[in-house]
Parts: sequence; structure tokens; C-alpha cells
Amino acid sequence: MRYDTAKEIDRNRLFAKLDTLLKKQSHIEVKEIKPIRSLKNNAYLHVCITLFAIEFGYDLENAKRLLKQNCSFMYYFKGETKLLKATAKLNDKELCDFIDWIRTYSGMQGCYIPTPEEYITNRYEIDKEIDKHKSYL
Repeated sequence: MRYDTAKEIDRNRLFAKLDTLLKKQSHIEVKEIKPIRSLKNNAYLHVCITLFAIEFGYDLENAKRLLKQNCSFMYYFKGETKLLKATAKLNDKELCDFIDWIRTYSGMQGCYIPTPEEYITNRYEIDKEIDKHKSYL
């Protein structure tokens, strides 16, 4: 069951449910539901990575890994081990920050990545260009 703790009625239902489960001495799991990032942002991220890969001759996985490795906020530590964050785990703000970083980094390398608005306006041409290179990605 999902509860919105910002709403009093849901909080009351949650406490009643917890009380019932505690009386039964049940095993329970409680976890936070994180906001889901938008599919549009996710799709645009992959367009950015794909355009970078095409420009510099990488396959998608290597382009994604290279971009994450060069982005200082795409790391986290587990103990003393430095690991790369999974893009699937990023929230909307982190995803937007990563997209902005990719556009800036690509521009510094001489590769222009269109803004989301430019992509929407020129989607047919950009997607056609991506399709021409699909076999190499």
C-alpha cells in the first residue's frame, strides 16, 4: 500500500496499518518512494549520448561510460571504492544536471548537442541522422 505522508488522511491510515501489523508481530518493509523522472528527459539523455557517440566514434555503452567517468558528480563511494552512478538511479534534477554537463562537455570537445527545444523542432532530421549510424552504436 502507498501512502502520501503529506496528507493527514494517509498518515492516519498508515498509522492504523502499522498498528495492526505490530499487533500481529508481522515482518514488514517500509521504503521511500522516490519521484520518477520524466520519460522525455530520459529519452533526451539518450539522444545526447547517442549524438556524442556518433561524433566521436564510440558505441553507446562506451560513450555513456566515458561521459560518466569525466563528470565529477557521477561518482559515489562504497567504502573506499569509487563507483559510477547508474543513470537509471538519477532523479529528475540529477538527470537534468547530467544532461547540461554532457552538452557543455560535448561543446568543449567541438560537438554541439541541441537543446531539448531544438531537438523537438528538428527531431525528424536528428533521428534520421541517428538512424544512419545505428549499426555502429
